Amino acid sequence: GNRLMIQGDRHYDYDAFGNLIGERRGKGHQLVTEYRYDCQHRLIGVTQPNGKTASYRYDPFGRRVSKTVDGKTTEFFWQGDKLIAEHHADRHRSYLYEPDSFRPLALLEGFGPKETKPYHYQLDHLGTPQELTAPDGEIVWSAHYRAYGEITRLDVNKVENPLRFQGQYFDQESGLHHNRHRYYNPDVGRYLTPDPVKLSGGINTYQYVPNPTGWVDPLGLNSCPGGGGCKPQTSEGPPTQIAFVDEGHPSVPLVHGVDAETLNRTHSIEGKSSTKQVEKIARSMQNSGYDVNTPIDVVEHNEQRYIIDGHHRASAARRTHTPVTIQLIKNLAPYKSSFSSIQDVIEASNNVGLDRLDRPRR
Repeated sequence: GNRLMIQGDRHYDYDAFGNLIGERRGKGHQLVTEYRYDCQHRLIGVTQPNGKTASYRYDPFGRRVSKTVDGKTTEFFWQGDKLIAEHHADRHRSYLYEPDSFRPLALLEGFGPKETKPYHYQLDHLGTPQELTAPDGEIVWSAHYRAYGEITRLDVNKVENPLRFQGQYFDQESGLHHNRHRYYNPDVGRYLTPDPVKLSGGINTYQYVPNPTGWVDPLGLNSCPGGGGCKPQTSEGPPTQIAFVDEGHPSVPLVHGVDAETLNRTHSIEGKSSTKQVEKIARSMQNSGYDVNTPIDVVEHNEQRYIIDGHHRASAARRTHTPVTIQLIKNLAPYKSSFSSIQDVIEASNNVGLDRLDRPRR
């Protein structure tokens, strides 16, 4: 489901796993771009209509370690999930980021300390590079984007900059953005392959984020607020803070950027008190977005999601069209006063009435 088949004169073909394997366009669909994958659904090759090819290699953690285009190989170096350097025969580059973040801070270009030149990133509210500046203030790279990340105008390009949305690297040979676990097409605002985390990333497994002007997806797995809500998995810090045994209970998984309309209610809300509460939450969402620290408790069954706790927040989110954060509940014991089994949840959802709230106050 959710596979894009036609866009303008472009026709798309998929394999049995839902991976995009071909793009046909032009008169008689003669211009064909082919995509090839390995057994883990990672893109390993692209062939353009003009016959040019690109190939990609990965390490055991699924991180792209090299690409070869027209016989020239570029190697990539990582720290956790962050790309920190790239190298080929003619160029070496290093990338620095804001602490505990995917937001780029500086680009260092050159071989060795004497030849290295620093450039600083100027970002928008999402952490997307808008400009690259030299130490003397000269703008050496500047661009304008569409909402889903496609560059509409490259104003200055004295120094090449491949970084785009947080966690994304622009591949000039294909026009795609490498996004850690997947490849993203900014022209259509979709990924080439389904989300590896399945429905935990949202009901549309090819979707980038619900709102590209307020959310990001640095790993190609799960969206989060663009103001720094996504945290990289790195090995920074003293070893004593990294190596430890967690003897607590497994954490309950959170899913960001969920459409509240896809959540099934299990009871109705009504009355003046509920109306005031929903209006208060709705105003907060309109001003600041969804508070990811207050997830809606949800249980999953047969690819359906049922609200266990958080009906007022869900109602406010539906009113304001705000993507929500949910917490996937695996154990119903804390809610035994309301539900003793998943069948109780389903029955409550099937029998739920309409919410009866007062008209919103102007």
